[in-house]
Amino acid sequence: MKPTIRLIAMDMDGTLLNPAQQLSRENRLALLDAHRAGIRLAICSGRMPGDSALFALENRLEQIAILGLNGGCCQLSPVAAPYANHVLPAPLALACCRLCAEKGMTFGLFLRNQVVIFQGKAELRRCDWGGHWDTSGAPVMTYGGNMEQLAAQGINKIVCVEEDPAALSAVRKEMKKLDGLQVTSSWVNNLELMPAGVDKGLAVRELAQHLGLDLSQVMVIGDYDNDLSMFRCAGFAVAMGNASEAVKAAAHAVTLTNAEDGVAYAIRKWALEKA
Repeated sequence: MKPTIRLIAMDMDGTLLNPAQQLSRENRLALLDAHRAGIRLAICSGRMPGDSALFALENRLEQIAILGLNGGCCQLSPVAAPYANHVLPAPLALACCRLCAEKGMTFGLFLRNQVVIFQGKAELRRCDWGGHWDTSGAPVMTYGGNMEQLAAQGINKIVCVEEDPAALSAVRKEMKKLDGLQVTSSWVNNLELMPAGVDKGLAVRELAQHLGLDLSQVMVIGDYDNDLSMFRCAGFAVAMGNASEAVKAAAHAVTLTNAEDGVAYAIRKWALEKA
């Protein structure tokens, strides 16, 4: 018997978006069909909530929940106020910043809809930090600043970038020694630093609770390591065809790649078809 799905939570990059960073027509139609069938939808991404929200509104997905910053800041719709906002304790955030700076790493501090960039060895393009800038409601990007003051404001997430795999692995080991810190990754060249216990899995659990749904009624779709926490809590987990091997191993099923409208295929096969 196929599960009865009442909520679908999807990663964005590598999952909902195709390799050109666009929502395909087939994926959009499948999302609309799911909405008409009474299934709630959520974008669960490492992106800032304002970035994901503008993407949703551009595609007329006005009712989709936005679970931003890997669960650090979540809202029930693109225009709703956050119902959850989880931040790193200031001393811990400052310790992470100092370690990144000592190693000469490029890192970004995410404070809800603001990202503050500290450039190290790698000079990253603006689009590497998000998709929406300079429009109404878009996140704000600045460069440099007082780390102590920023830590005190409430940092949801820190992303540090290192192209040398050995150096990145060494920093990961050091970061894991810090109490209260959760270390994950959204790509091969980065580390994503979150408060312990705050991840996409928590975001999915909190949203299901808000909606009065059992986790057995939740389907999640993702492609990389920071999606594993939501795979562990959902009733039905789908890995993209382009997913990492770890994600595929943790999934109940594997769909097509993001270049082949894998989200649309998964929705139609496992959420919309009758058992």
